[in-house]
Amino acid sequence: MSLSLAIKKRYPGFTLDIELEAGEERIGLLGASGCGKSGTLRCIAGVETPDEGRIVVNGVTFFDSSAGINLTPQQRKCALLFQNYQLFPNLTVTDNVRAGMDHAVDSRRQQEDALRYLQIFGMAEYADRYPSRLSGGQQQRVALARMLAARPGILMFDEPFSALDSYLKSALEQNLLDVFSVVNRTVLYVSHDIDEACRLCQRIAVMHNGRIEEVGTVSDLMERPATLAALHLTGCKNTSPARKAGPTTVEALDWGMVFDVGHEVPENVAYLGIRASYFHIDRERPAGERGRNSYELKVARVSDARFERLVLLDVPRADAPSRLQWRVNKVGVPEEGLPHEGDVLRMHFDARRIHLVSR
Repeated sequence: MSLSLAIKKRYPGFTLDIELEAGEERIGLLGASGCGKSGTLRCIAGVETPDEGRIVVNGVTFFDSSAGINLTPQQRKCALLFQNYQLFPNLTVTDNVRAGMDHAVDSRRQQEDALRYLQIFGMAEYADRYPSRLSGGQQQRVALARMLAARPGILMFDEPFSALDSYLKSALEQNLLDVFSVVNRTVLYVSHDIDEACRLCQRIAVMHNGRIEEVGTVSDLMERPATLAALHLTGCKNTSPARKAGPTTVEALDWGMVFDVGHEVPENVAYLGIRASYFHIDRERPAGERGRNSYELKVARVSDARFERLVLLDVPRADAPSRLQWRVNKVGVPEEGLPHEGDVLRMHFDARRIHLVSR
């Protein structure tokens, strides 16, 4: 199973220009709203037509502008699941699942297969109900069963869990992973949530302004991001324009801070990023003695989540457009051991944890 994609589609003020190769794997399309994620899936499914390019799935050419090929959505046999499920309100749960099946299969076999797929998602007992009598999560499970029952050549998901509560979302993600383990298909999964993409996908394509900026494994993008878009989308809260200040030093222009990264700084460095949990209080040196990559910073504000405290730190540049965000684990830590507004802390930034990117 494979996907070969190279298309362009022009919209008012925006051009989708995508190239992607995939095998039997799960690839997440990660990007901000409006970057072209959903449009990419719609072009593959045949819901929209590219202006030029080529789409090949499992050796079958879905679209080729130069050869005049443009298969209908029905001919493509794709499975595209949206966040609104799109069940037929006038059909029972069973008939909704059967709707996507090959009509050449006899009715009895369709019925058996529909119940089998409903069983996978714990929905067999609702087989005779109509969608209006199901909760949102139950409708989602029926839509997943229908999707798989169609035996598509490629599976595509467009933020299918965005409207669900966290508990149900987690349960359905595990259902999907169970299915993925036995279905050898190319899977494209659209998300703007890095944690969701990490849990469900093997590789992630970072999209920005209609293009794929970079593709890599979760560890690639977290540990070795190559672009500012990847830094932002993988949850890096602290980014700044940067310039090379010396052989191994780089200046964060927004913060008025210089860091020694311990290796040669590229001449074309454009931005640096430091994740909110990648620095700590420097307790190793005596008071008043500042080590490499250590700065005394004032706590401007704190706010608490369930398991961590978010700390905003003022930076040396007085007119800085932003403050540094620092996340502190507060589980098992007494209140007096946590940072508070007004504290002045000597913070150390680990050279190995400072990301440098060129674009």
